[in-house]
Amino acid sequence: MSKLSYALEESESEPVKEKFSTEAEIFGLRVNDLSQPAFEKQLTSMGLQPYPSYHKGVASYSLGPDGILGIKSLNILFNRSGYIRQAVMSGVVTNNSQRGSIGALLEKKYGEPTIGFVKNGYGRAKWLFPDGTFIELHNTTFDVSIRYGDEHPKVQSHSGKIDVEALSRKAR
Repeated sequence: MSKLSYALEESESEPVKEKFSTEAEIFGLRVNDLSQPAFEKQLTSMGLQPYPSYHKGVASYSLGPDGILGIKSLNILFNRSGYIRQAVMSGVVTNNSQRGSIGALLEKKYGEPTIGFVKNGYGRAKWLFPDGTFIELHNTTFDVSIRYGDEHPKVQSHSGKIDVEALSRKAR
């Protein structure tokens, strides 16, 4: 056996380690500590505009008549400081190839789920990440949803200064 053929056989027998993303991303942005202005700017650059909302900290978007792989709705909840708590993409996906592609894409990017399963793109699964974010897939029926979340979203801290004048006015 020549050295070249031995080296080829040896390299073929070693499993190739795939690199998976170690943080949750939505539309190319990291979910961890994602601010409302940064997220809205990204969505606007994609041509998406929010529906009017009467609730503070809630935004809803249409993902177009065809959606993204059939998913047509995006609802986002922000905390009081304006950082994302969760974003839910959902829709009724009747095209089986699109439904299968949804789970397959997540599995290709993030690897095997931490909890649950994905088989041929279908399943219920959750990926947990070290930064406190997660992605949850529900794809067992035509009603499909993907939930992106930040367990501990950033909170604006106060300066620590005491406004003595405001306190004295309040005391009067």
